Amino acid sequence: MNSGISLSMIVKNEGKHLADCLNSVKDVVDEIVIVDTGSTDNTLEIAKSFDAKIFHFEWNDDFSAARNFSLSKCTGNWILYLDADERLDLNSAKKIKPLTEQNDNVGYYCTITSYNSEIQRSNSIRYIRFFRNHPDAKFSGRVHEQITPSLEKLNYRFIHSDLIIHHIGYDISEEGKKQKALRNLKLLEKDLKTNPNDYVLFQIGQSNFLLENFSEAENYFFQLVKSFKLNNQFKAESYSYLAQISFNKFETEEAEKFISSAIRLNDSQPFYHLLLSKIHLRNNKIKEAINELKKSIECAKNSAKSSITNLQQVNVSLQEILFYGLQLSYQTNDSLLKQKMIEELYKLNEEKFIKLINHIESGSAINLSDVRPYISSISNLNISLITFILSKHNNKLFALDFLKELYQKFSSNNDVLKQYALTLDSLSKTNEAIRLMENNFEIINSDPSSLLYLAMFYLKSNQNENALKIFNFIEKDFHNYQEIVFKVRTIKEKLIRSVEV
Repeated sequence: MNSGISLSMIVKNEGKHLADCLNSVKDVVDEIVIVDTGSTDNTLEIAKSFDAKIFHFEWNDDFSAARNFSLSKCTGNWILYLDADERLDLNSAKKIKPLTEQNDNVGYYCTITSYNSEIQRSNSIRYIRFFRNHPDAKFSGRVHEQITPSLEKLNYRFIHSDLIIHHIGYDISEEGKKQKALRNLKLLEKDLKTNPNDYVLFQIGQSNFLLENFSEAENYFFQLVKSFKLNNQFKAESYSYLAQISFNKFETEEAEKFISSAIRLNDSQPFYHLLLSKIHLRNNKIKEAINELKKSIECAKNSAKSSITNLQQVNVSLQEILFYGLQLSYQTNDSLLKQKMIEELYKLNEEKFIKLINHIESGSAINLSDVRPYISSISNLNISLITFILSKHNNKLFALDFLKELYQKFSSNNDVLKQYALTLDSLSKTNEAIRLMENNFEIINSDPSSLLYLAMFYLKSNQNENALKIFNFIEKDFHNYQEIVFKVRTIKEKLIRSVEV
């Protein structure tokens, strides 16, 4: 072995990503080893332009086998392994060489941050990605392969580094994410048969969650929270997934229990506190909701520090939390909280959005041209807040024009659809409201309040049979949401009595 750093990679049809990846490390590594599993694009030409050592491997549905083949071709004393859709952070590239001064067998935890521009969140996970080479070091797992178990057996010492790797491979459409998850799930299920362990169970649970197979995901996460072997941070994540599933089923008592368990195991995750705040809000526990909001803000401000020790972390932006806090202030008429959230948003250069709110609230004598210069400040993070403010606006014609504009950009957002329909109805355009909701039924059918409004529009238009169908749907699919179910049953009884009379 030489004393340098070997970059170890496996690739297939990565012409879109490979050059950026290699550019991020070309001045850091001494050797580039690329194992190709069947590219038909310009991947190999790009690899050659970086003087990479190229090898070929026949794909056998086993990422570890390909990784281990790549490892066997590396001659460096140190191994950095990346995927083509990853980039070593510019500052991290400057820090990696000094880490090789360690004389013993060590592996360095690095932060891999995956981005999702659609929901404007990122996800960080800590893996050993940089380690001293060893002839007996081997990857395991058909997919989501790991080097850590092998290094543990070789008595490696693990060190938390501040190296960051940016992963853009999941910044794709929801359909693209689901295709990857389905591919991974098939390989994980094979792994589970041959090598059952908690890590594989966790990855299967995550894949099912992404595929919206929530019952299956729930089963796996229930197994994991009972495990005595699972790392507490991954156990906390398992509780978090269970809380999200329960919250979406309107099982708020269970959701609160699960997320509280997650917080007991790891109280540094901003997402956990944000979810608990939303659970408290749904239960009308306003004081508790505000307390958890404050904790979420504090965690988000410290997330750069906590991400170095958290093995897995949902990176909720401070903006997202503050926009939620601002909406909470509107819903609870808390002027002090509102002022605090606005002050914090100013610090994050959200002046344009604050001006938009001020214009909307300036009075009834307002038209769309007054706010159009500020509409670009609306995003997925604050669209719910804007629709809530519009729901209270006295000038319904202005609100309607604004919502029409928002619908062009946020046509799949339930809050926009719901408020657009309600505003149409308030202006005696109930049939238009019905058509809007019927045309977007696949979006609104996961929200019982939207369905209830649609049923009420049907009743208003003397479409009693359609209203009854919606009522029955709500009772069946949202039986845990007692407040809505009680309203539905009360209306149904009145409707049935009126028909009998």
